Amino acid sequence: MDFILDFIISYFSGANVIDTVCTIILSIFSICNAYKVVYLIIGFFCKSKKYKETDKKYNYAYVISARNEEKVIGKLIDSINGQDYDHSLMKIFVVADNCTDRTAEICREKGAIVYERFDHDHARKGYALEFLFEKIEKEYGIESVDGYFVFDADNLLAPDFTYEMNKAFATGAKIVTSYRNSKNFDTNFISAAYGIHFYHNTVSKHRPRARLNVGTHLTGTGYLFSSKLITEKGWHYTNLTEDDEFSLMASSNGDFVAFCEAAEFFDEQPTDFKTVIRQRVRWARGRIVNFVKHGNVAFKAMFKVHHFTNYDLFFHYFPYGIFTWVLGLVYPVMSFVSSIIEGQKIDVGNIFTNIGIALVSAYFYALLSGAMTVIREYKHVRCSLPKTVLYVFLYPWYTLIGTYVYLIAIFWNIKWTPILHEDGRSIDDMSKP
Repeated sequence: MDFILDFIISYFSGANVIDTVCTIILSIFSICNAYKVVYLIIGFFCKSKKYKETDKKYNYAYVISARNEEKVIGKLIDSINGQDYDHSLMKIFVVADNCTDRTAEICREKGAIVYERFDHDHARKGYALEFLFEKIEKEYGIESVDGYFVFDADNLLAPDFTYEMNKAFATGAKIVTSYRNSKNFDTNFISAAYGIHFYHNTVSKHRPRARLNVGTHLTGTGYLFSSKLITEKGWHYTNLTEDDEFSLMASSNGDFVAFCEAAEFFDEQPTDFKTVIRQRVRWARGRIVNFVKHGNVAFKAMFKVHHFTNYDLFFHYFPYGIFTWVLGLVYPVMSFVSSIIEGQKIDVGNIFTNIGIALVSAYFYALLSGAMTVIREYKHVRCSLPKTVLYVFLYPWYTLIGTYVYLIAIFWNIKWTPILHEDGRSIDDMSKP
C-alpha cells in the first residue's frame, strides 16, 4: 500500500494540488447547477405563467418600514390607495423607524395606521417589522387580515397590483412575490445596471421556476404572505437580508414562494458608487450569514420535504462569492508563489495577457447576458432607446465587481445603514417615454 500513498503524495504536491482542488470545486459546482441552462431557455423564450380569474377577495394589510422617507412615502401610499381593489378589504400599516422628519405625519394624513419606533441599537428593517407585527397582534390580531404585503417607502404599485396578486394568492400559495421594475432606470448607468440585474432575475430565476411550478425566492420587497405564517412561526427574520432569511426558512418548511409576473411594482435604485458598495456588501454579508445560520436546515430540507425547490434554493443561496474570490484571486497568487519556489521562470507578460483575456471575456459574457435580458424585457424599461443601449454596454461593471464585494463582506464589519430615497415620481409618471 505504500506505493499508492507515495503516488498520491507526489501527485497532490506543489501547484498540482492547487490545480486539482480548483478543478474539483468547479466541476462539482458546474454539475450541481447545470439545470440552470434550462431555466435560461425557458426564461428567454417562454411566456409568463398566468393565474386564473377568481371570485375570492381576501383582506390585506400593506406593511411599510420607513426611516426619514418624507420625500417618497406619500407617493407609495397614493399608489396603494389607487389600487383597483375593494378598499374595505385594505389596511395600511407603517412603522416610522427612528424618524426625525415628517414621515409619520404624512402617512397619518393619507390614512395609514402609524407606529413610531425609536431603537438605534436594532435599527434595520427586520427588527422594525418584528416591532410592527407585535403592535398589529396586540391591537388588531394577526389574523384580522388574510395576508400581508411588504413594501419599502420608495416603492410604487401598478393600479392592478393587488388584483393580480390576489389571483395568485387564491391558488393557495402562502407566499407570493411580484415583478420588480426600476423606478429610476433612466437616471444614470448605475441605476440602470440595477434595473438590468432585477430583469435578469426574472428571466433566469422567477419566470422559469413559475413555469415549472418550482418555488422561487424573495428579492427585497413587493411580496405577499399569509397571516397564518406569522401566527404559526412569528416574525423573527432580522438578518441583514431578512428577505433571504424568510425565503430560505419558509421553503425549508414546505412553504414555497410563488411568482406573479403580472403584478408589477417599481423600486428606486442607487445612483452613486458609495451607496452601491455599501448595499451590495450588505447583501453579500447577509447571504453569507444566512447560509451559515440556516444552510444546514436548507440542506436537510432537500431530503425532508422532497421537492426540487429546496435543492434549487440551497444552491441559490450558497455563497459562491467566497469560492470565486479564492479561485479568482488566491489561486493565481499561490500558483505565482509556487513557481518562484520551484525556480521556474515567471513570464510577467503572459500573466497580464491572461488577466486581460479573462477580463475581456467576462465583459462580453456580461454584455451578452445584459443585452438579451433588456431585449426580452424591453416593454418594462422606462428609458429612451439610445440611453438604454448605452447603459447596456456599461452594464458589465455591475457583475465584474461581484467577487470583490464578497471579499469586502468577509473582512469588513458590516452595519446596516439606511439608503436615502429622493426620487419623488408617482405611479402616473411610470409610463413609457
